[in-house]
Amino acid sequence: MAAAFYGWKLLGIFWLITVINLAFPAYGSAVLNAAMAIELGFDRQTLGTMVAVYLAMSGLPGPLVAFSVNRIGVRRTLVIGSGFVIAGALLLATVVSNAVLAILAFGLLIGTGVATGAIIASQAGVARWFLRRRALAFSLLYSGGAIGGFIAPPLLTALAAPGGTNWRHGWWLIAGLSAAAAVLALLFVREHPADLGQVTDGVSDREQSTGGSRTGARSVPHFVTREDWTYRDALQGPLFWTMLFPFVGVSAGFALFLAHGVVHVRDLGHSMQIGAWAVGTLTITGLIGKAVLAGLGDRIDPRFLWAAFCAVFGIGLIVLVDARAPLAVTIAASCMGIGFGGGIVAMMATLSNYYGTRVFASLSGLAIAINTGISAVAPIVAGRMYDSGAGYAGALYVIAIWCIAGAGLLAMLRRPRHRNAIAAASI
Repeated sequence: MAAAFYGWKLLGIFWLITVINLAFPAYGSAVLNAAMAIELGFDRQTLGTMVAVYLAMSGLPGPLVAFSVNRIGVRRTLVIGSGFVIAGALLLATVVSNAVLAILAFGLLIGTGVATGAIIASQAGVARWFLRRRALAFSLLYSGGAIGGFIAPPLLTALAAPGGTNWRHGWWLIAGLSAAAAVLALLFVREHPADLGQVTDGVSDREQSTGGSRTGARSVPHFVTREDWTYRDALQGPLFWTMLFPFVGVSAGFALFLAHGVVHVRDLGHSMQIGAWAVGTLTITGLIGKAVLAGLGDRIDPRFLWAAFCAVFGIGLIVLVDARAPLAVTIAASCMGIGFGGGIVAMMATLSNYYGTRVFASLSGLAIAINTGISAVAPIVAGRMYDSGAGYAGALYVIAIWCIAGAGLLAMLRRPRHRNAIAAASI
């Protein structure tokens, strides 16, 4: 009797690691950093700089993480990333007392740990194990960030109570969780289906080529490449670069919200709990976007869903500008959650569909590096604007227009064709 397909169990392990090494540091830190800034007397530009450095380090090393995945494997890369998160969390839990140390511990160490020990490596592993259900698998993987992000802010808010003065307790928890993530990776992660004598999707090559099986699995969708793209081929021409433009705006808005969302909501007259609720709402409503992609992304080209998600995110930013009622905060956070949560998965599904799994780790690492590298400037600029008396409205409106206009551009692009396919069509 054949062994059950290990890919689904492995997906569950990747999901847990994503909850721990991505959701808790990324979303829980919005609460912990706000409490730390109040206690240590940081201004808004300093708070924005901390998050900007974190975001840059959570994305800019993407190509290096892809190199690590290709050279030493997914498992070892995840363990190394967990070590960075543990180191940064321990510093924040014990010795951080000024802006420089906060930027070092949170920005550099935690950021590098999130880049190395979470989604970049995990999604490369998922792409190796899944083909025909790849959009579903990606959606399930990224739901770990959404669900973990919903749990982390209120849990860490409770640990920081009363008055947010015990924020260091939250970093002790994150350090312990990341140690558990390293153990999970060591014990359960496997690099390729062939390592266990299995095949992609648990379906034979013959069944994949004919599009059928005894279980009734669907054929490979028409928008999934059959060609082996090289890194150089994928980067030639403007298409790859143009596709990234709209989501840079989404990433900038997301970065701004992570850095200033809680304090902005408090400026509008809401409590710290409402701010934490906004962060949690943003993450949990990301499941809606992921559910849409999971249901439709293996049937229609995810690029069109990607465009819609960018537009929805822009609408959320507009609502956030003057969200003085709790309902408005919820609507804004929900739109941003759906837009970012669905958009990031749609982007990864599109890249893997268009260019194949051989170069996916490299392309996704580059895409994340570009998105986070550029968008990391947004919290700094927004914080400086606020400290100069301009508030957050201008930055929010500019990014919203960027997202909505970029969505139209993304929808109008054409799917790339590999040069081998073009040559065959001309014969």
